Amino acid sequence: MAAPVPIGLKAALLDAVRTKSGMVGTGMLGFLILLAILVPVFAPYDVIKAWGGTDAWQDNPKLAAPEWSEVFSGGKHLPRTIFLTPAGTPGGFLKFRTTENVSDGKGNWNNFTFLGLKKTFGFQADDFPSEMTVYLNTMFTQAGNLSKPPAISVIFQRPDNKNLTLLDDTPRLSTTDINRFPNTKSNAYAVSQPIKDTPSYKILDNLREWLIANNVTTRAEAYDPQFYVQPEVLLFAQLDRSMLSKSTAHVLKGDYSLRIELVGFENTDDANARGIVFGTVFGLAGTDDARHDLLVGLLWGAPVALAFGTAGALVVVLIQMILGAISGWYGGAVDELVQRAADFYLIIPTLPILILISLLYRPSIVAILFILVAFGIVGSTTKVVRSIVLQVKEEQFIEAARSYGAKKTRILFRYILPRVMPYTFALIALTVPAFIFLEASLSFLGLGDPVLPTWGHTLGLAYNNGALFYGFWWWIVFPVVGIIFATIAFALLGYAFDKVLNPRLREQ
Repeated sequence: MAAPVPIGLKAALLDAVRTKSGMVGTGMLGFLILLAILVPVFAPYDVIKAWGGTDAWQDNPKLAAPEWSEVFSGGKHLPRTIFLTPAGTPGGFLKFRTTENVSDGKGNWNNFTFLGLKKTFGFQADDFPSEMTVYLNTMFTQAGNLSKPPAISVIFQRPDNKNLTLLDDTPRLSTTDINRFPNTKSNAYAVSQPIKDTPSYKILDNLREWLIANNVTTRAEAYDPQFYVQPEVLLFAQLDRSMLSKSTAHVLKGDYSLRIELVGFENTDDANARGIVFGTVFGLAGTDDARHDLLVGLLWGAPVALAFGTAGALVVVLIQMILGAISGWYGGAVDELVQRAADFYLIIPTLPILILISLLYRPSIVAILFILVAFGIVGSTTKVVRSIVLQVKEEQFIEAARSYGAKKTRILFRYILPRVMPYTFALIALTVPAFIFLEASLSFLGLGDPVLPTWGHTLGLAYNNGALFYGFWWWIVFPVVGIIFATIAFALLGYAFDKVLNPRLREQ
């Protein structure tokens, strides 16, 4: 960028915005600013504080593509997530409960509670769900050796009237604790060597027995260590041998029912349940392997990128501008000190130092910003502004100010710095993308702020989990588009300022 001809700040701003690149860049930047303002409305910060955990996202499907990607599915209607809400909520489980006082024939009377929960849901998708999970809340007497947990059965009824008892068990927890019965994602459990006496082992075992009873497979094949059980396919597939593989199985459409039956030993025994049939598509931006709604991460990535990039560029460029102006105006020892400091700072490898600091201390994004400012006190802007000041201080209005006795400090801040400000704005616009890329690079390496869902952090997680290899394109494309969009917006504004201030470009 050649040395610019000093012009007024207001004139530079107006001329830059009127250029084609300025109009496009201003429009893109305005969109990002509007997005940053509206993000807290659509994605409150209390949701973001839970980004590092898993509890807030467990109701989302895992690695689900965006819903609109169904357009490219070859006409298939891909499954959405179905929520089976608890009894007592609109459209939730239907609950039936009776209590009886039964004699054992020896003059003793025992209290029994019979409770049933049932939920029917329709499944009309052309593909299989990704998972199915049932959560059960149980309440029963629990007092050491006197504990009397109820007997519970979880029964799955298909549209072909085939019933499958998923689980016969006794809950291990009481009151409001949740027993998860269970996540039926096939690769969530070791099929060849599952842990015995756990719900996952029992469900897989019940699935094998059900397949054998319906002549789908043999006992020897079903209990072969290499036999791969896919519960999310078997539960929703037409009953024939093709159901053993997702690639050959056919979806059984219709109304399904989930029943939970409880037999308790006290009048106070009770239970409630909720379930989730996870789809394969979700929202506008899909999900990652931790079930995060990527749209939330993408939306919050915009204000984080804007705040980090703008704040960093603004502070660093303004400090360098002031020091460069002081260097060119005062000259002598001050000039020598500032310029030698600039030479030293220009050869410091900032990124490796930031990586080392992040490895040792894991600073927050604010601490990273302070470190960048500390390493950017002087630099290339200092040298360029010095050269501009050396031209400006020889102009006649500066000589006039000297002649009527104006102090050097007044001349610097009243007359010289305002003439340098248009170029400073151009430098700020061109420096913002560098800060955005730097933050994205640190987050990509896993060295950024672990709390905030930045674009770089999202990309880093995608890379570490092989998103590109496994075809999870949405996990990569959207944060990349966000970074490119923001950097192009500021680059266009920088080019617009450059075209206004640079005499060579103005002549074109």
